[in-house]
Amino acid sequence: MDDSLDIVILAAGKGTRMCSRRPKVLHPLCGLPLLEHVLRTSFSLSPRRVVVVVGHGRDVVRATFAERGVAFVDQGEPRGTGHAVLAARGAVSSGTFLVLPGDVPLVPPDALRALIQFHQERDAMVSFLTMEPADPRPYGRVVRGEDGKPLRIVEAGDSSPEELSIRELNSGIWCLNNSPEVWEALAGLTTANAKGEFYLTDLVAHFSADGKAAALLWPCADDLGGVNDRADLARFEQLLRQRILAAWMCGGVTVVDPAAVYPSLDATVGEDTVLHPGTHLLGRTAVGAGCMIGPGAYLIDARIGDGARVWYSAIEGAEVGPEASVGPYAHLRPGSRIGRGARVGNFVEIKASTLGEGVKAGHLAYIGDADVGAGANIGAGAITCNFQPGKKEKFRTEIGEGAFVGSNASLIAPIRIGEGAVVGAGSVITHDVSPYALALERAPEVVKPDWAQRTGEGEEHA
Repeated sequence: MDDSLDIVILAAGKGTRMCSRRPKVLHPLCGLPLLEHVLRTSFSLSPRRVVVVVGHGRDVVRATFAERGVAFVDQGEPRGTGHAVLAARGAVSSGTFLVLPGDVPLVPPDALRALIQFHQERDAMVSFLTMEPADPRPYGRVVRGEDGKPLRIVEAGDSSPEELSIRELNSGIWCLNNSPEVWEALAGLTTANAKGEFYLTDLVAHFSADGKAAALLWPCADDLGGVNDRADLARFEQLLRQRILAAWMCGGVTVVDPAAVYPSLDATVGEDTVLHPGTHLLGRTAVGAGCMIGPGAYLIDARIGDGARVWYSAIEGAEVGPEASVGPYAHLRPGSRIGRGARVGNFVEIKASTLGEGVKAGHLAYIGDADVGAGANIGAGAITCNFQPGKKEKFRTEIGEGAFVGSNASLIAPIRIGEGAVVGAGSVITHDVSPYALALERAPEVVKPDWAQRTGEGEEHA
């Protein structure tokens, strides 16, 4: 017996009920496209080949998953699920293949393994997973005979009132033999139904007479549900968030309000970290142990060291060292690294810069394309000026260890402020400052005594 496996994923549908220009399988769920969820589950089974059938939005779907190592098949004119599977015939080579909808993001690998084993044990030609969800409206009804074997699947639009009362529904997840009999049955499908399409579900009636059709009821309907509209997308987002957070809490993470924390599937959090409401951990964000994150933290592809604190701040593609503090209202942009025990305070923006251990940038500063030595202090309103009109390359600023940059100072890159140097408040510095020097640049102060009285500027006006 050939134990190899191929997987065919149906991703050609337009997803009309999404009311979107974006192909349905590219809508994000916990930070990943719907199709990426299905691909990850598929690859966990170590198949020989994964085939993605595309149609609507084929170019953008191909481009999005060009590096995933899948084979793409173009369905052409969409004519139903049976037609979509038939389009993949030339790409299937294993003895058995699964068919998965591209919009069923929560299907677990265990469900697929159970279906494959069930299919083999029943010596079936076609097998499929069924479910009993609370809302049966969009799904085909599974009609079984007195012996419990499936006789046919009736789509909701073609069902009689009696058939609509059936609670067992087709999930759209199939296991099929790669045999001439199956392909001939697919080629012989008709469009005698309400939608005028070639239904894959008609295979059940075709093979049930010989007892070669089998149906396995999966106990958790949420695992097999599909995304049909944005309300479904929001519901599955909530379900997946709950599962991610439950796993984190089992691993020692405190989530103050699970309904108000928004994780991605690829984020990780260490034990004894506390996540407060309004926390978003997106992309491949990695938070260490013993951290305090939130409220109001928005992290994308961020790395947060053990014992750090982040609140009311945005961090994207940046690294925060152990025991450092960021916030409130700070913004760390890509390429930034904050050293151990450093302090980045309110309304500080840092971009493509490295702050050494213990650096303090308390408030109202911009640090871009800079290297700041350990123990340095950046005063309120201080900025690095590195933009060169017409040039893509940014000049860098170097600030030595223990240096003090006073309030409202402007450092014009390229420039180096030496170790222990002091830049006076309000200075515009255009040349390097040697270690332990004091740099000042100020226009002379002009004071005109009694000027307001003599000009009448100090009088009250009626």
